[in-house]
Amino acid sequence: MNRYFRMIIAAALIGVSTSANAIDRNALAQYASSLKGLKKEQLKQKLHELMNKKTVLKYGSGKGKTWYGFWYTDRDYKTNACINRYSEHSFTFPASNEGRSIKGMNIEHSFPKSWWGGTETQAYCDLYNLYPCEAATNRDKSNYPMGIVTDVKKAAAKGYTKIGRGNAGGDKLMLWEPGDRFKGEFSRSYMYMATTYQDYVWVKTGTQSLERNDWPTLKPWAYTLYLKWSRKDRVDSMEIARNNAAAKIQHNRNLYVDYPNLCEYVWGDSMDVAFDPYRSVTTASDDDRYTGAVVPDTPDTPDTPDTPDTPDTPDTPQSITFVKTTAMPESGKRYLMVAEADGQCYVCTSLDRKYGYPKGTKMADDNGKMAASDAKMILTFEQGTTGFYIKDGNDKYYGQEEEFQTIQFLDDKSKAAEWTVAPKGDGAFRITTSANHIIQYSKSHQSFGAYKTEDGSKPYPMLYVEDKTAGIAALRTASAGDDAVYSLQGVRIPADARLAPGIYIRGGRKFVVR
Repeated sequence: MNRYFRMIIAAALIGVSTSANAIDRNALAQYASSLKGLKKEQLKQKLHELMNKKTVLKYGSGKGKTWYGFWYTDRDYKTNACINRYSEHSFTFPASNEGRSIKGMNIEHSFPKSWWGGTETQAYCDLYNLYPCEAATNRDKSNYPMGIVTDVKKAAAKGYTKIGRGNAGGDKLMLWEPGDRFKGEFSRSYMYMATTYQDYVWVKTGTQSLERNDWPTLKPWAYTLYLKWSRKDRVDSMEIARNNAAAKIQHNRNLYVDYPNLCEYVWGDSMDVAFDPYRSVTTASDDDRYTGAVVPDTPDTPDTPDTPDTPDTPDTPQSITFVKTTAMPESGKRYLMVAEADGQCYVCTSLDRKYGYPKGTKMADDNGKMAASDAKMILTFEQGTTGFYIKDGNDKYYGQEEEFQTIQFLDDKSKAAEWTVAPKGDGAFRITTSANHIIQYSKSHQSFGAYKTEDGSKPYPMLYVEDKTAGIAALRTASAGDDAVYSLQGVRIPADARLAPGIYIRGGRKFVVR
C-alpha cells in the first residue's frame, strides 16, 4: 500500500479506535501541568509522583481483576481477538466480559515481578506493565532483561519474540527481544515502570538493566537502546487505544505514550531543555502533529510485502546544475553528496548491487556549482520521523546495518535508515544513523562509507542542491530572517507551528526557544 495512504488510514483509525476514551490536548496538558519547566532528574521525579497516583485492579481473573481489564485494553473490538504481542498464535476473548482468562494464555509481567522481589504491590497489578501472553512464551521469556538477542535459543515466528544471549552493557546476558513492531511499545512501558516505581529496590536479574536510584534508574545501555527503539517504532493507534483504556480504569496515564518525545527530556537529546506539556507534540485526539505521520505496522509474519506502487519512469536528467549549500536539506529536494580531498571533488555514487561502499566519482566544482546527469549520484532527501531517508535517482534507499560500515541500496523504504544531518560549520555536514555510524569519504579507497568510528582525517560530505530557480541562491547563505526551522534531528518544522522549548536550527545555526 502506498505509504501516503497508510498515513491517512492511520489517522482515521486513531480517531475511530480511541474516540470513546480519548483525551484532548488541553485535558492532557492540564493533567501534566506540574511537569512544566522541569528537566532531567526533576522531570523524572515529578513524573514519578504524577503517574504513581492510580487505582489498580486486583490481579487475576474475575470481575474487577486483570483479565477484566484486558477485555478493554487488549481486545480487537471488531473480531473479539486478543491482541498477542509475543507470538504469532491467535486467541479470542469470550463474547461478554466476565473477567474470564483465555485458555493457553497467562498474565505476563513484561517488566518481571521478580525484579522487585515479587511482592504484590501496585506494580504487580499495573495494567501498563501487564499483557496477555501465550503461556509457553511467558515461560521461555522468564525474567530476562529486554535487549538485542544475537544468539537465538528460542523464537516465535518471524516478527515476534526472540530469546537468547546478547550483549548488554558489555556483558553477555540472557535476553528477550520483542518483534520490531512492538519494540517501541515495550520500551515506553519499561520507561513508565522505571519512572513510576523508581523507589523500588531492584534485585536478581533486575540489576542487569536497572540501578537503585531516582535517575536514570535504567542503566545507560538500556535507556540508550529503548530510546532508539522508541524513535524507530512510533506510537501507533493500537498503543494509543491501550493507553486511553488503561487510563480510564486506573486513572493515571503513561505519559511516555501521550508525549512521544518526553523520554528525550528524561534520558535523551533534550535533557538540558525544560519540558512544556502545553506546547510539546502529543498523541492527543485533536493533535495531528504526531498522529498524522503514524503508520500502522503490520506483523512481519506472514512475510507478505506490500504490493509495490507502479514506479514513475526514472528521470534521465541532462546536465542538471547543483549549487553548494550550507543550509539544512529540505524534504523532497535533490542533492549531490560531495567530498573534497587533496583539492579534488568526489561525488557519492550509488552501486548497482544491494550493498557496498558508494564510489567517489571525480567531478569539477565551477565556482560552487556542479553539473550531473548520472541518476546514481542524485539523492533526494525525504523527511522521516527522526531524520531523513536518502533515495538515489534509481529509487534505491540508503540503508545501514550496525555491524557493517557499508551502505545498503534498498527498494523497501521501511527497511532503510533514517539519517540525521547536522552542519559542521565549515561547509560540510555530519550525516549519521541512530547508531552513530557516520558517512565519510576514504581517500585511499576513493569511496564513501558509514563508519562506526568518526575519523577526523576522513573528509566529511558537503551538499550541493539542485538549482531549479533563481531563488536557489538564497539557500546558500540563509539569512537571519529565514523561517525554515529544523529540529536537531534534521526534521523541518511547519512554518505555522508554535515552537516548543528546545534547540532548533535555522540557516545552519542553532538557537534556543525557552
